Amino acid sequence: MSHIPLRLGRIAGALALAHVALIFAGISLQQGPLFADGAQGIEDQYVQGDLARTFSGGLLEAFGFVLLVPVLVLLARLLGRRSEEGRWASRSGLLCGIAYVAVVFAVGFPAGAAAMYGAQNGLDADTAFALNNIRLFAHFLSMFLLAGSTAGIALAAIADRTNVKWVGGFGLVTTVALVASPPLTVVQWQDIGSFVWIVWFVGVAVQLLRGRIGAATSEPAPSAETVNSTGSGAEAALLGHS
Repeated sequence: MSHIPLRLGRIAGALALAHVALIFAGISLQQGPLFADGAQGIEDQYVQGDLARTFSGGLLEAFGFVLLVPVLVLLARLLGRRSEEGRWASRSGLLCGIAYVAVVFAVGFPAGAAAMYGAQNGLDADTAFALNNIRLFAHFLSMFLLAGSTAGIALAAIADRTNVKWVGGFGLVTTVALVASPPLTVVQWQDIGSFVWIVWFVGVAVQLLRGRIGAATSEPAPSAETVNSTGSGAEAALLGHS
């Protein structure tokens, strides 16, 4: 089992908190109509909206998603180290998380940006509405990938018997909330899964900062060569005194 320094867990925890902070900062600057807003929402929020402010928020949010990647990579390294089941879960969680970030970058951000930019530069409202719907559908479908990532991390923690209650148990609760988010659009509760995930992820960040996830240690474990050489030296010393 390879050694993972405690400082890497703390760096990942700080990056996780930075991810959450940048997401909130970005969302606070952006304007994005929902399905219920219809074509009028395109007029109110895209045509009349502040393009520079919204794009600035989008860039902040995008940078926040970049920071999510190294956090997921380290979680996959810290967890799933005690069994094949845990390793399978942690790697699945990592791949689902990377796919989630890829969907956000490849579909969500470009579609929303194109809709707003086009709406302010002669694109008709119906076409802008269709582009915005692509953004929304990408977001809803990406919730299943985020749920897969969360479930993988949670199951790996349970398999390793490390931080079972928060990372594991509440992680599974968060997974259910994420899966339920798209159907809850009909009652305007589509964001419930994202909010629950943020609460869980902040808790994960705190546990990383405190060194309570996985096998991170403050001092490197002695290698086999070091142990052998130390043992040989001790034996030689004993023989010399006999």
